[in-house]
Amino acid sequence: MAKHLFLVLAFITVEAAIGETIKVESKGHYVPLNEPAWIELEDGREAYPGYRRHLTAIGKDGKIESHWCNGTNIVNTAEDAFEFEFGAGYCTVFDEDGDAYWTWFEVDGLGAFEWKVMGGTGKYRGSSGNGVSTTNSSLPDGTAVFNIIGKIELSEDAE
Repeated sequence: MAKHLFLVLAFITVEAAIGETIKVESKGHYVPLNEPAWIELEDGREAYPGYRRHLTAIGKDGKIESHWCNGTNIVNTAEDAFEFEFGAGYCTVFDEDGDAYWTWFEVDGLGAFEWKVMGGTGKYRGSSGNGVSTTNSSLPDGTAVFNIIGKIELSEDAE
């Protein structure tokens, strides 16, 4: 029984003036940075805390971002059923200019999840935004390809 659920997150960075909205539309590829260490819980569920992923996202404009993500998954394995229950985590994203922003994500089903921007540095200082990501394909080695859509609202107070 495979117990791999891979969450991914990626954004497109575009040249935008402060106070503008950045449209998010990109493809990404991620790889696991650690092996799964599932912990059996007393109630028949299992948790996979502390997974780490790195992903490279490429926007339609060809710009590349580097994402460093951490999260936790919980699954129900009672009665030989594998049912995903919960997954959440955060990412630190670096763009080509060296600015960074932070995101929180929560799984909304296998292969799809919602994300929210929590702020950042430079042009992302005080930013907000949200979107949905969906997995195109997952491979047995833990790598995956995915699509991301959404928006980032840049703050007028950013640097």
